[in-house]
Formats: sequence, C-alpha cells, structure tokens
Amino acid sequence: MLLTIPNEVIEAARNGDSERMECLLRALWPHAYRIARSIVQDDLLAEDAAQEACAVIYRELSRLRSADAFRVWVYRIVAREALRLAKRDASHRSIAKDQRSAPDVETRLDVLQAVAALPPALRAAVVLHYYADLSSTEIGNVLRIPAATVRFRLAQARRRLSDILASDTSLATALELCHEQ
Repeated sequence: MLLTIPNEVIEAARNGDSERMECLLRALWPHAYRIARSIVQDDLLAEDAAQEACAVIYRELSRLRSADAFRVWVYRIVAREALRLAKRDASHRSIAKDQRSAPDVETRLDVLQAVAALPPALRAAVVLHYYADLSSTEIGNVLRIPAATVRFRLAQARRRLSDILASDTSLATALELCHEQ
C-alpha cells in the first residue's frame, strides 16, 4: 500500500489549512505506523515513532519545498524517528534480537521473523524497498545515505535472509511475502 495523497491536499495543509492538515495526518498515520513497526519490531515503540513523526510533519510541513517531494520526506522522518527510538531501546532490543538471530533449522522461520532478525539499518532498507516500494535513490534520500550504500545494504539483507530462511522457501518467495506485508 503506497502513500498517495493528492498534491492539492499537501499544498493546502502546507499553506495553513488546518482541516486539510488534519486529513493529511489521518491519512499518514497508518503508513507511518506500519513503516515504524516494521523497523522497530515493537507496537509501543512504533506508536511513539509514528506520533513523533506526525508531530515533526505537522511542525515542519510549511518548510517542505514541493508537494512532489512529500512521500520521500515523510518516509525520511518516519525512518529517522523509528531508528532513533530503536537505538534508545537498544538494550531491550538486543536481548530479543539475540534470541531471534540463532534460528533453529528445524522450526523454519517465516519471513517476518527473518526480517525481524536483521539489524535495524538493514531492516529499514528492506522495509522501505519492499513495503514502501521506494527505489534505492529514494531510500538514500530518506535515510540520508548514498544510493550505493542502500544497494549494498539490500544485498547484505538478501544474503542474510537467504541464510536465515528455511531451505524450502526460496528467497524470491520470501521477498515477495515481505512486499505483501
């Protein structure tokens, strides 16, 4: 599900129309939450990240140069807030990550568990590419890293996912399932 909001709604909200701003934030919320949830792997942290992102969007929307840049700008804010909260909660996350990072070959991890086992930087790249359907250039803009780094992180994530996933689940099928998430 891509984030699609008409430019006229964005422009009206940018220019101070409080009704359009409310509509805009209501439309953004599910996308912000899903992206944050996929990155932080925790419902409460995802809510906090999505709320913080919406607050930043509310405060900073008037500074956005163009409605055409809105989608990438929103994903950048959401990803930044999610990664910030993931770092803050690192001690809690590292315990859970350690438990997930040693998969039992017999249990055949499903795709969501495999993605959850990725480090936050790789998980963010995977989520933004396969869930948000962003290109490596757009992901680079969101995360403020070069597109080549994004491609490297995606390649690393694919290698790790192929190692984690059960042998009877092809990587293509796994990544398709990630895309449907």
